[in-house]
Amino acid sequence: MRAEIVDMVFSFSLFSILGWLLEVAYRSLGRGRLVNPGLLKGPYLILYGTGALCLMEAASLLHGRGLAVKIPVYLALTTGLELLSAFLAQSLFERRLWDYSDEPFNYKGHVCLRFSLYWLLLALGLDYVVLPGYRTLLGAIPHGAKALFGWLVTGAMTVELLWAFVGRSLRVSPEERARFEEIARPVLEIPEVARLNEFTHHRKKTRLEHVKEVAYISFICGRRLGLDCEAIVRGALLHDLFFYDWLHEGPRLHGLRHHNIALENARRITRLSPKEEDIIKKHMWPLTVVPPLYLESLVVSLADTFCSARDYLKRPSGAKALAASEGIEVNTPRRKG
Repeated sequence: MRAEIVDMVFSFSLFSILGWLLEVAYRSLGRGRLVNPGLLKGPYLILYGTGALCLMEAASLLHGRGLAVKIPVYLALTTGLELLSAFLAQSLFERRLWDYSDEPFNYKGHVCLRFSLYWLLLALGLDYVVLPGYRTLLGAIPHGAKALFGWLVTGAMTVELLWAFVGRSLRVSPEERARFEEIARPVLEIPEVARLNEFTHHRKKTRLEHVKEVAYISFICGRRLGLDCEAIVRGALLHDLFFYDWLHEGPRLHGLRHHNIALENARRITRLSPKEEDIIKKHMWPLTVVPPLYLESLVVSLADTFCSARDYLKRPSGAKALAASEGIEVNTPRRKG
């Protein structure tokens, strides 16, 4: 079984690269310039690697059958994969990698009769011309070389794909940004909240910058998960509402106590919903022992941990760069004394 998996990963990687070369040649010759045809930046196309594996399996199952059986199967298989790839690219990444709208007999520009026939010819060529020699070659390549090549290429594709998906998920539309500012503005205009700009929180970042960043990242995650974003933003902006330099003053065991201090301060300046109270009180979970009662509280807690860790692992300018790139106004820090 292990050898079969290595052969599959190797074949997927090899045909992904060969398919990329084929697409580059076809598109570049047609446009007179070099064109990268894929969603990813690397020299591979997942569609071709997946298609090759599916066709290799189909060819084995249909061994000995005539063209009357193979043609409709290959036609349905290749067209279906192309349609699925187009749908996933558009729905997950908002990318349209090809458009057959000008072609006759097309479906929403994703597939068309002419290119379906091209894929059928490639499938038949793979079955009758490529696979007999390829299977012999596959057996002659050392197992270690196949494993190294296959896992390196597949790993690179996986990392790129995840990076592209995360980048797409965290991208914010102008409407979403406006919604964040609409929720945040009334809280940021409270004098006690504005005072947080006087206190250094992590390295050179002020406490106000920190709560804005936590609120913004929590808001993005909350939108993607369909959560109560108003509670998320308000709770995140108030989660560190205390007025002392925790590195040099304040109560002992600050990390275990400041969430309660922030909650009491927040209650004095605004009305809080039960969800907003839980967000403030549980933002230090698991140090609070009692887990969050709401998913919104967990999102803010994770965002706070992420932002805090990044503040100490990255250069101090990172937070301002993030805020500036997203169009969030960040005031110049004013230190006490």
